[in-house]
Amino acid sequence: MLRNNQKALRQTSLPRRTVLASLIAAMLPLQAYAFKIDTGSTDWDVNWDNTISYNLGMRAKGIDPMIGNNPNFDDGDYKFRHAGDIVTNRVSILSEFTAAYQGYVGFRLSGSAWKDFAYGSGDVTNPGVYAPGVTYRSLGSYPNGTYGSFTNRYYVQGAQLLDGFAFYNTQVAGRAVYLKAGQFTEYWGNSLLSPTQGISYAQSATDGIKALTSPGTTTKELLLPRPQISMTAQLTPQVAVSGQYELGWTYNRLPTGGTYLEANDAAAQGPSYLVIPTPRSAVLVPQGSTIKPPQVDNNFGLKVSWTPSFMDGAMGFYYRRLDETAPWVLTNWKGGAPTDYHLSYNRGVQLLGYSLDTTLGSVSFGFEASYRHNTALATALSPAIANQTEGAKGDVLNLVTNAVVPLSKTPLWQTGTLTAELGYTHLLSVTQNAQLYNGVGYAACPSNNKWNGCSTKDYVGAGLVFQPQWLQVFPGVDLSMPTSITGGLWGTNPINPGSGGGAQGFFQYSIGVQALIRQKATLTLSYIGYHAHVNKTAVTPSGLPYASTGNGLIDLNDRPWVSLVFQSSF
Repeated sequence: MLRNNQKALRQTSLPRRTVLASLIAAMLPLQAYAFKIDTGSTDWDVNWDNTISYNLGMRAKGIDPMIGNNPNFDDGDYKFRHAGDIVTNRVSILSEFTAAYQGYVGFRLSGSAWKDFAYGSGDVTNPGVYAPGVTYRSLGSYPNGTYGSFTNRYYVQGAQLLDGFAFYNTQVAGRAVYLKAGQFTEYWGNSLLSPTQGISYAQSATDGIKALTSPGTTTKELLLPRPQISMTAQLTPQVAVSGQYELGWTYNRLPTGGTYLEANDAAAQGPSYLVIPTPRSAVLVPQGSTIKPPQVDNNFGLKVSWTPSFMDGAMGFYYRRLDETAPWVLTNWKGGAPTDYHLSYNRGVQLLGYSLDTTLGSVSFGFEASYRHNTALATALSPAIANQTEGAKGDVLNLVTNAVVPLSKTPLWQTGTLTAELGYTHLLSVTQNAQLYNGVGYAACPSNNKWNGCSTKDYVGAGLVFQPQWLQVFPGVDLSMPTSITGGLWGTNPINPGSGGGAQGFFQYSIGVQALIRQKATLTLSYIGYHAHVNKTAVTPSGLPYASTGNGLIDLNDRPWVSLVFQSSF
């Protein structure tokens, strides 16, 4: 749905962004059309848009015992244990309301609600015996086998307010000024598939649940709205200045333990346990209190956009101060034993960035370079510090380059898009808590092996989204084949959460077929899979072998699934 203030902004937008926006729109699964409300006045433009979605997902592979026997992975694996089990049966609605008066002032509200009928039975564990006299159930990550409130809300049934803001467009001294206040997303830079490496890093919290369930989703689509104010002023025809000040903070929405696509059974927002294996049994470590930044903590950003007359494109210059939205997982220790594990979020990171957007013919190119000072680094569960409030910090350099290519007509397809992105991270220095840094050459990673999850000084990741399209295959029906793969090409990301945020050999991929029906509904059938490198195996005290270490989210190796999604707007 197009808003009047967005139309005005596009009049001063950059050429490359115009091309990029249109190509990204072609990649989206559903084109939304607003229901226009007749107010009886030509001064008001009022739209109410609703999108209903239904997602049916089925496990495509049975449990691999090497995954299911790991006491930190079994809850997610045994929740839906058989190939053919329904892993999601979810219906949701997104409602969006926008009102604008004479194109310069207005407001927008949006929200969503959902219900998943596949998650009603609560947490499930391996039914076997981990050690003599110790069952897997006794090592379950959830107390009493009951999901916490966070898991219930985002996996079983819940609702949320998304956008809720007012906008005002005006002129000062003949120059356009755009103001916005409320809850919304702000997205700077041009990274498409590299949420941890782009200039937009932590500009909003990201929906990690969506990232795992929908590989190839662009960074911008993963952002969650937050309270803030923003302003853009067009100083000259070639120069614009933008500012952002955040009035609220929230954390990344991570996949939680005991769900089908999890990072670890202990990854839960709320009461849960981390299992630490011992030679004869295991230790249950409870989750302690989360350490969060204040809601208002002087997080802001400044941006200068320059559209020089000598090039078909634009440059951007950025400064941001930010609190991070991805947590460290830390431990407190006493007498050589962990007393709890807890989440903590880094504060006061400083970011300097530069972006370049341009087009060559019909191809849209983008480049970003950013420097982050005292950003959170991958942190190990180490007793090196007894009481841990912060993990390792350091300075990093990130480079991101991408291209969006419209597909020309060939005997194989009629049209479509190809998006490719390459991201590079270089660790410049470890500035704080080096004894906790989970990196090659550091004490907190004694194996000194990237295949064991140790971070490296350099990391390269890549993403590819290929979507050929065939028009009017049936009357009123266009077909496409959305295909994507994202993952690590070399090294393990030194940025927190390390191998969970990018690791060599860890890939997410999907291939599907999509029907766009009369421009108002889509039906998409996809196969989605994951691959991570398993480095070492171990044996439980009861003699069951299991995968113990690796690079990336090794617990997802046996969890490919088939997804059927229907969406319709009205």
